Amino acid sequence: MHTFEGKNFHFDLGARTYVMGILNVTPDSFSDGGKYADPDAAVQHALQMQAMGADIVDIGAESTRPGHTPVPYTEEIERLKPVLQRLCGKLTVPVSVDTLHPETADWALGAGAAIVNDVTGVFSAEMAQVVKKHDAGWIVCHGGDADAVDTGAPLEDVRVFFADMTRKCIAAGLKKEQLCMDPGIGFGKSRTGDYAVLRDLHLLKTDCALLVGASRKRLIGEASPSAPAERMAGTVACHTAAVAGGADILRVHDVFEGVQAARVADALYRKNAKKQMGKILLSDLRVFAYHGVNVEEKQFGQSFFADVEMTVDFAAAVQGDDIESTVSYAQVAKTLQKALTQESFDLIEKAADAAATAVLCAYPAVEKVRLRLKKPDAPMKAECAYAAVEVEKERSA
Repeated sequence: MHTFEGKNFHFDLGARTYVMGILNVTPDSFSDGGKYADPDAAVQHALQMQAMGADIVDIGAESTRPGHTPVPYTEEIERLKPVLQRLCGKLTVPVSVDTLHPETADWALGAGAAIVNDVTGVFSAEMAQVVKKHDAGWIVCHGGDADAVDTGAPLEDVRVFFADMTRKCIAAGLKKEQLCMDPGIGFGKSRTGDYAVLRDLHLLKTDCALLVGASRKRLIGEASPSAPAERMAGTVACHTAAVAGGADILRVHDVFEGVQAARVADALYRKNAKKQMGKILLSDLRVFAYHGVNVEEKQFGQSFFADVEMTVDFAAAVQGDDIESTVSYAQVAKTLQKALTQESFDLIEKAADAAATAVLCAYPAVEKVRLRLKKPDAPMKAECAYAAVEVEKERSA
């Protein structure tokens, strides 16, 4: 990452977990509203966060708490202006501006900020062009739309959102290195949904940076009733789980504690323990399904045979000799049968991809899946044992 007033921003991945310190220059933020509304107090706090190890300072001039009062971009800029002007030449870490407005983002990036932290939850072509113009970073958040509906399938919702946003950003001329995905803890989800996202964060990893911001939020207060300012320990618990799940950036109010927690979590989870990789294989698993482009195939169905090869870390299984420490091939067989029968596809390419994805989603220990789906009764004027497709999917992809 680069310094304040730098250009050509990109998110670094893999080396360690970065910590983003929160600076709210608002009168109504849910946790510290009004505390840093005075520009001098805001500047002092930004420099303190940098001294405590913050890698990014995220400045917000409009609260995004539930029920917040919208602020016009002109007022937002007036709140930001004295803070950014005073920080120029003093702050060496990148500045992120937490805004919904392209006009504010354009002004702030021109004034030295390097990142736009956007919680709208929707793609904005105007914001994309602002980010492209300044060659800046863009954090895009799931569920930022206040009217977002919790479907009860938060992981799938977030996964689809990340894929859609990445595709649109690339089409708008941005690079993946400029993008950071935020699953939106506390936005457009029930608390159960928030917990599910944190618990299975690893399933949401893409080749873009991943940010998690759970600091002082409601999921902590509901698990352990407390006021926002009293949720530091719960924040550390959430963010430790996030690092274990692959988060690259943590957004925190309490920087000293956040940095310390990130370093310890890195020592636990980023320093990979020695692995013993192996493969679990199933061959010729028979499934009767209704895939095919012909009417007869859809109406009468036919037998398919699946060969699946799963790459798994055997270290825990070898040490403990416990079925819970590995992947049960009996359960994998059930997962495949369900994935191949709950929906009818025209193409077996699509059916094979759905089955491979189901295995990755159901079994976190599986790092890679190679699946061959065979069709012995393919409608063709030629003799052959079967027609088949083979797909390969990795968790990191």
